[in-house]
Amino acid sequence: MQTVWTKQAEDSFNTTIDYLLKVWTVKEAENFIELVENIILKIEVNPKLFKVSIFDKESREAIITKHTSMFYRLLNNNTIEIEYFWNNYRNPKNLKSSVKNN
Repeated sequence: MQTVWTKQAEDSFNTTIDYLLKVWTVKEAENFIELVENIILKIEVNPKLFKVSIFDKESREAIITKHTSMFYRLLNNNTIEIEYFWNNYRNPKNLKSSVKNN
């Protein structure tokens, strides 16, 4: 199974890492990166592991931490697309617009 990232996924992931490095520690950022890598590996084995998003029925939502979720979709039988990372404390109305713009 191949995994690809959208530009929005790369940007939102990097924003999260930048925040962790600014407010927390390098160790926290490394832990987050490891969590994301492990979850992606699990998704590659079982693409339907996480629940379907309530905002977009084609997307699935993986909770990385209580603070951050990762949205992804199956493009075909061989490709998973990481769409974006979302701070769970942000207003969900803004998430709806992010889904529409993706």
